[in-house]
Amino acid sequence: MEFGLYLRSFMSDRSKPFHEQIEEAVEICHVARDVGFSLISVPQHWASYPTVWPDTFTTLARLAPETGDMKLLTGILLLPLHNPLQVAESTVTLDHISNGRFILGVGNGYRETELEAVGATRKDRVPRLTESIEIMKRLWTGEEVDYEGKYWTIHEAQMGFTSVQQPHPPIWLACQSAGAARRAARLADAIYVAPQVGYEDVKALAQICADERAALRREGRGTVALSRGISLAANKEQALKEAREAAESSYRTYSTWNMQEESMVQIHISSDSEISDWAVAGSADDCLEQFTALRDEAGVDTVVTTIYNLPKGLEARKEYLQRFSEQVIQRMS
Repeated sequence: MEFGLYLRSFMSDRSKPFHEQIEEAVEICHVARDVGFSLISVPQHWASYPTVWPDTFTTLARLAPETGDMKLLTGILLLPLHNPLQVAESTVTLDHISNGRFILGVGNGYRETELEAVGATRKDRVPRLTESIEIMKRLWTGEEVDYEGKYWTIHEAQMGFTSVQQPHPPIWLACQSAGAARRAARLADAIYVAPQVGYEDVKALAQICADERAALRREGRGTVALSRGISLAANKEQALKEAREAAESSYRTYSTWNMQEESMVQIHISSDSEISDWAVAGSADDCLEQFTALRDEAGVDTVVTTIYNLPKGLEARKEYLQRFSEQVIQRMS
């Protein structure tokens, strides 16, 4: 099992100048690189006041030279909000900047503010995403592309260079529904299960994706990746308490953004959610037990961690990453 690090948590302090937080994130990347994390992830939301969500591609480009061999993930780029030709170009550019370490993580999005800004509605999301992936895959061949779809029209479009990774950088598709799991099997290289999906649903969605891949005669299960909140502490009671306190703010944010939809599995974003149903929390042994179950029972290959009991102060945060590596990552390898 590989471990990634979700970086937004390290750049979300509205009381500190953002340029200072970026430089601290550089130092965090140095530590993560040296202690055994294999990936960093930067997400996307627009107009997210009062929360802070930095631009995805530019932030990853700044961090690329600081990350050694770690992979760089857009986790998650809301693809229906973007022109696919622009994303295709940005993807190939970042793949070269990172010398072939880039992963394009994409999802549907759900916020009305963002969708309205590009003239889209919730019902447009899946076909816009599907068309975009089809267009990008054709552009990434380096051949001239003509495409006329419901949402996108491209004539005589040909990219000037192709990616380091061939045939293209891996695509991870965000998932919190059975439909998304089947789309991941058809369109992507990995299913990327959302953080607030409960443990039993993680297993179910991974199996749906695997079954669909088999039906399509695609080789293997593909990558099973998982975004997950973590809280490592001296004991489980303390870890759960600290995680619960941190989760309260995200519950408030996601509830105002109307994240839960009928087609989704139950996502744990309400104030009465039980943190132990979806986060990894406890002592080192508790965390090892939970990660081992995710690997052995759900086939999870990669966990992108969001630290829910992130301490204040750069040095304390570095020490946390070192401790998590020694007590969890190195014991899972």
